[in-house]
Amino acid sequence: MRVDFERILETIAARIYDNQFAFLRENVQNAIDAVRMQAGRDEKDPGDSSYHVRIEVSGSECRILDNGIGMTRAELQANFWTMGASGKNTPEARAAGCIGTFGIGGFANFGVCETLEVSSRSATCAVGHRTILSRTAFSKEKYELPKVSYSESTEPSTRGTIVRGIAKQPFDVAGLQNYLRPFVRYVKEAVFFNGTRLSQDEFEIPANKRLLGSEEVRDGLTFQLYVDADSNLAVELKSADVNGVTVACKGYVRLVHGALDVYKRGFRLCSVSMPSRIGVSGWIDCDAVKPTAGRDTLDGASMAMLSQLFQTIESAAKAHIVRDSELLGAHVRLYSDLLQQGFLEQFGPLLVDLVGGNSMSLSEIRQLCGEDRRVFFSSAGAQTAATEVLAARGHIIVRLSGNRPRRSAEIEYLQRFCQAHELDGLIECLQPYSDLDKFEHNVISELDYCIRRLFKPPEFRFVAGKLTLDTPIFWSGKEEKGAIIVLVDPRHGEFQKLRPLGYSPLFWSMIEAFCREYLGDTLKRQSVKLFGSGAIDLEAFSRANSELWELVLDDIEVSRIGAANAPRPVASRVEIVRQQDIAQVTISSQGVNTSGATDAGVRKAPKLLRIVDETGGTGLEGHYLKIPESATAAFGDIVRTFPQFAVVWFANHVTWQGCDPSNSTAFLFHVTLDRFVASSDANMAAYGSMELPPSKLQIYEGQIYFFIPRGLEKWIVPQDATEVVKIELQHELVDLQRSRAWTSKETAR
Repeated sequence: MRVDFERILETIAARIYDNQFAFLRENVQNAIDAVRMQAGRDEKDPGDSSYHVRIEVSGSECRILDNGIGMTRAELQANFWTMGASGKNTPEARAAGCIGTFGIGGFANFGVCETLEVSSRSATCAVGHRTILSRTAFSKEKYELPKVSYSESTEPSTRGTIVRGIAKQPFDVAGLQNYLRPFVRYVKEAVFFNGTRLSQDEFEIPANKRLLGSEEVRDGLTFQLYVDADSNLAVELKSADVNGVTVACKGYVRLVHGALDVYKRGFRLCSVSMPSRIGVSGWIDCDAVKPTAGRDTLDGASMAMLSQLFQTIESAAKAHIVRDSELLGAHVRLYSDLLQQGFLEQFGPLLVDLVGGNSMSLSEIRQLCGEDRRVFFSSAGAQTAATEVLAARGHIIVRLSGNRPRRSAEIEYLQRFCQAHELDGLIECLQPYSDLDKFEHNVISELDYCIRRLFKPPEFRFVAGKLTLDTPIFWSGKEEKGAIIVLVDPRHGEFQKLRPLGYSPLFWSMIEAFCREYLGDTLKRQSVKLFGSGAIDLEAFSRANSELWELVLDDIEVSRIGAANAPRPVASRVEIVRQQDIAQVTISSQGVNTSGATDAGVRKAPKLLRIVDETGGTGLEGHYLKIPESATAAFGDIVRTFPQFAVVWFANHVTWQGCDPSNSTAFLFHVTLDRFVASSDANMAAYGSMELPPSKLQIYEGQIYFFIPRGLEKWIVPQDATEVVKIELQHELVDLQRSRAWTSKETAR
């Protein structure tokens, strides 16, 4: 059995010491560790002026000098020139707070160096020990270990180590200094780069913050919560017990989403993202953390430990949030969690807006309500004749928040503790219409068709007329002759803006969008067969469409990567898009005209749809991308009922998502581009998200199209007849309650 040693070194170097910056960082870290161990032996602080680490860089030469513990000749051979060995897996090293433990050895430096010279001397050595290895020694005997030359030396003159690397190319002096500074900025040891000190700064803890309660001790963690100037929670970490042992642990973390910088006694290890509902960003310095060999993240045990630590903090923070109206208003994204954990009654401090412009806390409303003072809530929130009459009689009318989680919490509290009623349910028909024109008849006819096709509710009939509260449509819930009465105003502005569309596919699509926006929640509750309480019955749908649906993931909560029976990932397909694949629909005062995307004069569903609105009233202007036809066939009946949509983009990935009101079902349409979204456009960042109104999902030629944000058009839409855009498409329907996902069978094959 033989080993190609040079090839092994190239592989290791490519993963760890593949550039000048990594070479410098790792060798400086070794020098700091040596100083820390010496300070422990001397029973001194490692920041004492008697200790130092010096870096000298010039041309192709870099020298790292320290006066730490140094090494004997035997230790040089055993720890530095032996791969897999390390002198830092000892109680002394751990007590000193040593950073490295991997034992990669000096060989890995040859990803950068042509020659590596290491001279060292311990306190017990009478002379220094000089070792040299050059790259040329690797190729003398391919399958033999290279020989490291040794000689006694006068350097270093006292205890310590000198690492001298001769690089293949000149070192980037300014770049190395700027790179090293964040790693050593907060270490106690004095670190100098060409005479400039880079270290010994103090960690920063903002002064402008409000104390939140007293210092807490939970699950072995000692910490203090604050509220910062932006009404965000923050926490100062004091100490922690890990596996029953108290370890040095400090930090200042804002509970907002971002990156967490991780240090070990001031030396920066890496930046990580922590799983958290509230969010984690800031810094933590902890002796119990260990980086991976590549230094890009922490090992599994460290991540698990930090995750548990921040779960403890998050639990304490939630208890404070529900007691503070300012915090409660600033942490809307936690409402669903707080409600599930039984905190509804603690929402009393939450301030809500009243119709008319005033504000009041939910607990105040609870105290004031009674038989003579009723509470109503309204999503519209505008002052009308009805609200003015109710207010004049002393009743309280709450204007619900536009934020969905907050609105749900407000309604649940008002209904449970204030016996509140929905004001929007008081809508009545003020003036019936008897002289509808052709367009108005078409509106009612298409509404009838869409409601029956998409939602399958109980029997109903329309009553056309002018409605109270300036609303276009209202599902009254009242029955007459076995049919539910639906009040509709076809002369409302929401319908009249569609008049230029005529009786066209865009008109049909906009009526669908109208139904999703105004009636979706109500109709899903009415449709017991398919939706029950409002959540989609995916069991019924999957059985009814078994020839179209394919289950690709039946467990999306627990990773099964590498398992023998792991399900295959969602399949993808590649589409080539050219300018001739775009159909243009022009809306004018004369009607709707269509051009492009034809095949021998036969209309077909184009890959891209461009809508030009010369009237400027529909809000449909822009480009739309078709989802796979198999996805429309398999999941279209579900997607077309969703009332809320969004698009997210990052790098070369764009994902459209639709979901139902209960957030139990989601449809994901994922596009991978053949180019990166760049931020050259001042109005478009390279990453971001956008909420889409229901009208931005269009139905054209029987297929579903998603709106392309204007800033993304140049990355997806061919700009001229010569440009070709290649995109990879994936889609899946996700059951968020039972942790399953489907794709369409045709796409999977």
